Amino acid sequence: MRQQLRWFLLSLVLCTMPSLASAEQLRFRFVPTNACGATAQVPIGPEGTMGELRRVLGVRPLPYPFVVRANQIVTFRHPYNGRNISVPLRMPEGQPRLEHRADRIVYNFGDYTVEARFNPDGSVDVIYNSGLLRPLPF
Repeated sequence: MRQQLRWFLLSLVLCTMPSLASAEQLRFRFVPTNACGATAQVPIGPEGTMGELRRVLGVRPLPYPFVVRANQIVTFRHPYNGRNISVPLRMPEGQPRLEHRADRIVYNFGDYTVEARFNPDGSVDVIYNSGLLRPLPF
């Protein structure tokens, strides 16, 4: 009985430590700068950083001061204001499964997703999700 309790407590401690769990979610915000759909990245993270990093079981977001180098510019029709908006995205190799939802579009690569979430103010949040127990590839 004591041995089972020790294993349970050890697994509980390991699961609750966000530094040991490597599943990550990274969020950036882009706002429109003109009527043609061009965007600019604005700080969204804690302490005024450009990005917000969340790790599995992380209670609070962590600052992410780096900028992800985009390899594609994708133009969306914003569902709230009906205007085109061009957003830089970092896409991995391969063919994604495209998922449409009311306020977002998700590029699902199986173990990695890129999500464009549209906000009512006209901005777009880009969320990179590495999946369970995987670090982000960049």
